[in-house]
Amino acid sequence: MTLILLLWLLVGQPSRLIVGSDTNYRSQPGDTLFTVARRQGLGLEHLAWANQRPVDLKPLPARDYVLPLRRILPKPVADGLVLNLPERAIYHFRGGEFQGFYPVAIGMPGWNTPVGQFHIATRATDPTWFPPAWAGVAGPVGPGPDNPLGDRWMGLSLGGYGIHATNRPDSIGGAVSHGCIRMYPEMARQLYAQVSPGCPVRIEYEPVKAGWDGQAFEGVLCVFPDVYGRCDLKAEARRALADVGLLPWVDEPLLGRLLAHPSGRAEWVAGEQLRWKETSFPAARRQGRLYCTTQLLEALSLQWEEDGERIRVFDDASELWLTPVPLGGRAMLPLAQTLQHFGRSFQAQQGRLELIP
Repeated sequence: MTLILLLWLLVGQPSRLIVGSDTNYRSQPGDTLFTVARRQGLGLEHLAWANQRPVDLKPLPARDYVLPLRRILPKPVADGLVLNLPERAIYHFRGGEFQGFYPVAIGMPGWNTPVGQFHIATRATDPTWFPPAWAGVAGPVGPGPDNPLGDRWMGLSLGGYGIHATNRPDSIGGAVSHGCIRMYPEMARQLYAQVSPGCPVRIEYEPVKAGWDGQAFEGVLCVFPDVYGRCDLKAEARRALADVGLLPWVDEPLLGRLLAHPSGRAEWVAGEQLRWKETSFPAARRQGRLYCTTQLLEALSLQWEEDGERIRVFDDASELWLTPVPLGGRAMLPLAQTLQHFGRSFQAQQGRLELIP
């Protein structure tokens, strides 16, 4: 391809990056949502949502569970923290690069954790808690197991709010605090060592996230419960998908299913791999039509070249001009129109392409 087509393909290319991958875990005797989630660096809700389970501390039935470890990154910052409230998670960036993921507990409805741009104003090891009036606790509480701030405090520039360890680690993943942000004690100590006063903290409310997994050639969508009842999830999903160029590639029934049962997982919504003979090539469905990359043309001994924003597909006897549709930075061509023009019938099912003589 020439530079013109490459530049054109970059317009509207999905820009939300994806890290990690989901895995399965076989429960062991004595496992609970809390013990498994904490070992895996997740909140209880993360594990419960992904497996459509209630949030409780009961022993887990013996079976396989999904560990939701594939994540759509937030819009990055140069340095600092990004907290997405519906996701119950903090993302840490340094030099524009993703450094780590931390599950948290946030404010309960009615005691909402505020949204906005803040920074870390103070830090303290083994802090003393000075109970506010609503706590109904007399006097300050020093370091120790009764201190709800745990052994690390990172106070925000918004007075009274902070990120801190907790003496209730089984609350991580919930919306249970009076506005502060709780962390597992071991993770609070880890984050405390990496930030200092002045560190930016962006708190946002993004119940739906969409992104592109370039490794798997997949568009994915994450849906989290609208914890504070602030938005229309369907409208948010359509906006998020449109922002990364995926909306035309998602069918409405699929979108409806994902919205009806928020799982917090980065779930497939577009893109697939088809095989023809020994060749695997990226494909996707858009409004009921199957599209493929130019890789298939080469596998079928069809030649092609670009001319401006169009692609000329040809063999010794015929030619066809097509306007490709971009997906994930690749040029996607209508499969049926292309093959039928060159007298080739086909059927595509279960990830395989079969040409019909």
